[in-house]
Amino acid sequence: MNRIQAAWTAIAAMLLAVSILTSCGHDHHHGPHQEGSSKEPDRKTTNRITLPPGAVNNLGITFESASRGKVGSWLSVPGELYVPDTHRWKLRAPTKGRLISVTPRWKKVQEGDVIAELISPALRQAQQKLLAANSQKEIARMEVDAARARLAEGETQLTSTKELESATLKRLEDLRKLNKAGNAFGSRELLSAQRQYTEAGKATLDAAIQRDKLRETAKEKTFLQSKVDLEVEERLTALSVLSGRTPTELLEVQDGTETWQRLKSIAVRSPADGTVVEVFASSGETLEESHPLALVIDASELRFRGWLPEGDLSLLKEDAQVRVALPGGIAPVSTTLLGPRPLADAATRRVQVESRIPNPDQQLPQGLSATAQVQVKESASEEVLLPLSCILSDGLEKIVFLRDAEKPNVVIRTPVELGLRGGGFVEVISGLLEGDTVVDKGKHQLKQTGKGKAPKGGHFHADGTWHLKDE
Repeated sequence: MNRIQAAWTAIAAMLLAVSILTSCGHDHHHGPHQEGSSKEPDRKTTNRITLPPGAVNNLGITFESASRGKVGSWLSVPGELYVPDTHRWKLRAPTKGRLISVTPRWKKVQEGDVIAELISPALRQAQQKLLAANSQKEIARMEVDAARARLAEGETQLTSTKELESATLKRLEDLRKLNKAGNAFGSRELLSAQRQYTEAGKATLDAAIQRDKLRETAKEKTFLQSKVDLEVEERLTALSVLSGRTPTELLEVQDGTETWQRLKSIAVRSPADGTVVEVFASSGETLEESHPLALVIDASELRFRGWLPEGDLSLLKEDAQVRVALPGGIAPVSTTLLGPRPLADAATRRVQVESRIPNPDQQLPQGLSATAQVQVKESASEEVLLPLSCILSDGLEKIVFLRDAEKPNVVIRTPVELGLRGGGFVEVISGLLEGDTVVDKGKHQLKQTGKGKAPKGGHFHADGTWHLKDE
């Protein structure tokens, strides 16, 4: 006799007979009392089974709780977990250079942490280009300031010539009025006034032309300044990408010098929080541009990926409910379907399905096998639901072993009426309520004891006691 059989022998010795959780109403089925029987069943018979201390752990008994919801039809899809491309970064050398440091494998990093560091002549060249652009920017600024100053002088000169032109015109008009009034003026005075007005008009025209030229020059200088400013930004951005520092970091001033002028190495930084899972180069190596350095992944969100026969495509619905079962006793994940994908595998004639799997603590690794149950149909109303694995057949009767809410070491043999089933769950029409706890693993051993079953000719009361059919 092995250990388990010995343990169940001890359980059977301590079992007490109990009743189902129903009262003696007319709705109960009363078995026929066998007439002529000279011996009645023991009145201590009960549908309650007391588990000895330690039996739950020693025999691996597990429990499941009844929930409330809708049962439906589900498709089983085998697959695996993986990190999507949006959470994977393969870092590469931004230019040719020598690697002087690299982060070791499996190290957790945060966004902005330095993953690798290189030295390269390209860094000095980028600094020189930025220096030249800044020098051109300063020259352009000075030229714009000078052009604007000359334009302001031209505007002032034009205003003065316009005032002179207005004054000479007024003098000419006044002389003409006096001449018409009979005053004797010589032709010399009129001609002189006419000449002065003509010369003032010419001076105004010359000043306007000169002002326009100065305005064009100022605009040209301003355009060149804008062009140089853009070149400086371009050079600064190029240096930022190459060096692994942000433009703000490059322009920080320390001891009177901007940071970008003091750079000695190129830093390759992590684009997000994650883990370094692969390293492709070692310190001291001379690398070409775009040579792989490291692979960083963020496993805070995974994807389930599985395949279905193309014949099941019509059953899939967008945002369908999905239950993903994981190995190793990990709690299943409830999620929704992404897709279905608009692509099928031409070789295998299968359709790919995917679902998001939250993994904030990053305990689930990439490549972990999983099985998804994809809902394709749902019942109309909610009922009490129980995992199908908790149901036992005893002849034509379906039963469960219900855990007593007041005495956790006692289970009650309880008949149940079942409805629809699907996705590993079944509707319990009667016999259980939402939140009730029943035995899952270990139920067959409880059934084999034969305890808790009502003898013929009687029934159980709600307190677990057995009575004849007329009592």
